[in-house]
Amino acid sequence: MPELSGSSNFDWLEDKNVKATTIVGICKNAGKTTLLNHLISIRKNGTWGVFSTGIDGEENDFLFNIPKPPVILDKDFIFCCDTATLDELGSQIVVLAKLPFPVDSPLWLAKTLIPLQTQITGPSTVKEQIQTLKLIQNCGAEKVLIDGSIDRKSIAQSEYINAVIMVIGASYGSIDEIVDEVKRLKILNSIPKCNMVSLNTPEYQFLLDSEEICLYEEGHWKPSGLVSLLSNIKPLRQIISKATEAIYIPGAITDMLYQDIKYILSQSGAQLIVRHPDCLKIRLKRLESFYNTHHPTALIPFRIKAWALNPMSLGFSSLEAEKFRAYMRAKFPDLNFIDVMELGYE
Repeated sequence: MPELSGSSNFDWLEDKNVKATTIVGICKNAGKTTLLNHLISIRKNGTWGVFSTGIDGEENDFLFNIPKPPVILDKDFIFCCDTATLDELGSQIVVLAKLPFPVDSPLWLAKTLIPLQTQITGPSTVKEQIQTLKLIQNCGAEKVLIDGSIDRKSIAQSEYINAVIMVIGASYGSIDEIVDEVKRLKILNSIPKCNMVSLNTPEYQFLLDSEEICLYEEGHWKPSGLVSLLSNIKPLRQIISKATEAIYIPGAITDMLYQDIKYILSQSGAQLIVRHPDCLKIRLKRLESFYNTHHPTALIPFRIKAWALNPMSLGFSSLEAEKFRAYMRAKFPDLNFIDVMELGYE
């Protein structure tokens, strides 16, 4: 069983190469804010930053209207907030910058002068989230924690994230559905980084920026003119030749497209490269077969570094939560689940 309080489960945060960590959940109310507060509490020294890809620390959940914990910041934390929060905190903070984004409600970077409770927020687009991360780092943050989401519209799938903490919430669905989702995520997390392109090279940037399917032939990457697989399977088959060594697909590969892309890869022998493992929107059984047969790689790997568990769900009793916790830990002993309900702040 994992250590319930203390920082040993997150000692890797002290690694100098881990500069940006995002917390994501498989469902709403997964316990991300509770885990975020724990990570904040175990900071040993230095200046850290924190922001959200939504809103965190509000009194009640917007969708379910249930109480939510505030974000608890120690001294010398840089965070992102709106004007109302800025005014409310007053002399407890120092304002560092106004974010340069054209929004109706301005966002600000501030630094805590004393420990405090607050609400944090951040921009909604990946591009602006990346800019916010860089601005916080430029203001002196050695580590940045991001309360994020798993989808492509979040910084969690960008090359700027060094580590992901995945929170498994009991609210996701039935126990079988949760087990299948964890198995699916484990497979996606094991998909390796593509070794055909190197970071910080023109080829890497070309693929990263491309919205088109690209083909690697005769030592060069070239765009196909096809934006997605949907309605383009036949044209893709026609342009693939024996010279096609790899296919880069930046968009989603769904269950509906599974058989088609499987056939193309089998016939061509080409290596499949996806932008991020989560682009494989394929159900577990098919994903297992696809992974074992075609060995896909990713331009940006998942980088799930730690797994957390929230056994509490709407309508769950304490006994049901205890059974769920025990079952998940027995089912996945290798994941060393950290239970967000068992965390003690130091």
